[in-house]
Amino acid sequence: MKKILLGTTALIGAATLLAGAASAEDPKVTVGGFSTFEAGYIKDNYDAGNRSVTFRNDNEIHFNVAGKTDAGLGYGAEVDLEADINGSSAATPGSTNQGITAHRTYGWLQGDQWGHLEFGSNDGAARTLKIDASNIARASGGIDGDSLLFADVNVHNTAGANLSNYSNLFAGSRSFITAPRLPVENGPATGFASDVWGNDDKITYYTPRFQGFQLGVSYAPSLADRGQNNTSFSDAAVDASNILSGGINYENQFDQIGVAAAVTGETAKADASAGNNIEAWNAGLKLSYLGFSAAGSYGDWNDSFAASGTDAWYATGGLAYETGPVGASVTYLYSDTKPTGQDNKFQDVSVGVDYKLAPGLTPFVEYTWYDIDPTGGTALSGAGAENKGNVVLVGSQLSF
Repeated sequence: MKKILLGTTALIGAATLLAGAASAEDPKVTVGGFSTFEAGYIKDNYDAGNRSVTFRNDNEIHFNVAGKTDAGLGYGAEVDLEADINGSSAATPGSTNQGITAHRTYGWLQGDQWGHLEFGSNDGAARTLKIDASNIARASGGIDGDSLLFADVNVHNTAGANLSNYSNLFAGSRSFITAPRLPVENGPATGFASDVWGNDDKITYYTPRFQGFQLGVSYAPSLADRGQNNTSFSDAAVDASNILSGGINYENQFDQIGVAAAVTGETAKADASAGNNIEAWNAGLKLSYLGFSAAGSYGDWNDSFAASGTDAWYATGGLAYETGPVGASVTYLYSDTKPTGQDNKFQDVSVGVDYKLAPGLTPFVEYTWYDIDPTGGTALSGAGAENKGNVVLVGSQLSF
């Protein structure tokens, strides 16, 4: 149910873009968005004294502007505003950190013959083109959904005492990959994966889809450039710069069998304090037939943001079925990171069911089991700090 807005097809040539500036009519503005409410029940190995039931409310309002010139040039913008009582910050466990006032703000140009160009704060090509098991997940999104926003994000010692939050960077012994994402889209969350880096200011270009194939590439000068922030005079404080992300995506239909595949990747120059440069990639495949679908992927972070010799990777797999208004899925993620002296394993299984009760209205139920297993070294007091947990979500999303 939960989806990322994908880049549409097309390619931009500078001379063509400047032609036909006069518009046949004023651009049209449409308003959409979603309102999601979730009730979560949480139980894990170290939940003594913690409240087991909590609620979450997530709302966005989307303004879409679209026009077309007499020469056929499409143009527009999208502004996705956060519409919640308060925003979530990167320092808050369970945070998505999508932005206090906005999630996406970008403009675009498009032509049938030359493609689609985006400029602003939006997801990069590596994320929009990728394929993994979360592409077929129902309910809140399975292994890349909302369940882990409710989970215990603390590292515990063998006595159950809280040591610190998990870190998704390799700067230390508490490093885990908790979602099927490459380093930039994963974010630097002190808890589980967040979107704090995903909407950095960038330029993204998608080719037209030809014979089922589409290419996309994004460039961002700095992870810290976001909205009106400009780090041209303070790059020493930036985690990475000159970020390139992109990939190739293939989609086709053979009678009743649908096939989709993609290879995506990210590269960036990391500051000295952040460890090695980013070099990561993901390869995924999705098949569909008569309401059934299967998907899987393998992602390799190499030693991104880590000391030399560190390695990290993840793998996903999933099955889904949709018939009429009902959809169901089971998705699985396994990851392994090896910072110096550590071997940190993470896995989760998520089962989700949703039902299209009315146009735009989709209630859902989701169960997720997760296992966080930090081993080796002394900082985590050995394998006794392993934490297994369960999250049950009951919620509803209204899309409009």
